[in-house]
Amino acid sequence: MNCPADKPRVMHVITRLIVGGAQLTTIRLCERLSDSYDMYLVAGPQVGVEGSLHELARASSPVLIAPSLRREIDLRRDARAVRELSRLIKEIDPAIVHTHSSKAGIIGRVATLRSRARVVHTVHGWGHTPDQPRGQRELFVGLERLAAKRTDALVAVSQEVRAQGLRRRIGTADRYRVIPEVVDLEPHCANFAMSRRQAREALGLDQRVPVVGWVGRFAAQKDPATLVAAVSAVLREHHEARAVLVGDGTLRETVERGLADPAFASRVTFTGVRHDVRELYAAFDVVLHPTLWEGQPHVIQEALAERIPVVSAIVDGTSALIRDGWNGYLVAPGDDAAFARRILEILRGDGPSAPLSAEAIEHLPALAGQALSLTSHRELYASLLDARGSVSKPTCRVGSTRP
Repeated sequence: MNCPADKPRVMHVITRLIVGGAQLTTIRLCERLSDSYDMYLVAGPQVGVEGSLHELARASSPVLIAPSLRREIDLRRDARAVRELSRLIKEIDPAIVHTHSSKAGIIGRVATLRSRARVVHTVHGWGHTPDQPRGQRELFVGLERLAAKRTDALVAVSQEVRAQGLRRRIGTADRYRVIPEVVDLEPHCANFAMSRRQAREALGLDQRVPVVGWVGRFAAQKDPATLVAAVSAVLREHHEARAVLVGDGTLRETVERGLADPAFASRVTFTGVRHDVRELYAAFDVVLHPTLWEGQPHVIQEALAERIPVVSAIVDGTSALIRDGWNGYLVAPGDDAAFARRILEILRGDGPSAPLSAEAIEHLPALAGQALSLTSHRELYASLLDARGSVSKPTCRVGSTRP
């Protein structure tokens, strides 16, 4: 593969190309900034039950696999990953190395030590999370502090993510930029009635039944216990309601067992991974989003863009998106009774209803969405290249390795 001579090269590095928000933003940056930059995407080989985005990524840019870049901590393998990334950086000679996710962020920034590339790291959500033992959490914080010293710009996807980093003394305020995730805030179809009809037909749902939807990964972060409890309470109370859960993950069977009650199990649908999820939101009357931590959730933005109210846990990145009682509700993480109560209000017509009005979501483009994100990334890259003083020489030949 010959490198074009007329555009600066940008190498994006991420740990895994599974179905997830950070991965989608990375792929969309590669695709939608390719008019101005020669994009390369480097990832580890791991995939999972959450679904793979390798094919989608390859459609937008060359995808290079670093075999030793894995999510799990393994000092020998991590050292090999540094060497692999260092070789790729030397071959590609990017003007900018842009890392995503905690593991790839640390490994990738170490790999740039002998490079003249400017370095960007996006924090889609901090790698130190509430479910980790204190020692492990502090280790990650320490590594992030060290990596921040080799970072020209730290991109936080929400103000809360930035504030958390500064509280932890990760980087300095002048290094941070708040740039949202790359999410299209335009609805899939302007005609909501037609979208709803088609979405419910695709899911085999009656056009008249009330439907609560959930979209995500079945993982500990997404609080499956609260998901099960809230959905169970709604279906026991509202005998006509249906629940549709879109996605997959390691804890899917746990959730399936939790919702296997004969009293309502026939009213629960598990769709698995769906790549047409934007077309399915219109089937829902409300989207349920229990979670324990976030950066800036794609699901909430997508649901609101499709004019569906959301009941979400109030965690980082959610309070700016949801206006209580106007386009949904915010409740305390883990409060399944509050989730159920708010969902039932919406299903019974006592809260915001689909389709949401334009006024209910008019605040979003000023603080979220792909238009703002792409503009901000262009400005950031341009400022880094101006400071760098030169761009890469168009001399490399790099082979694409696929999993």
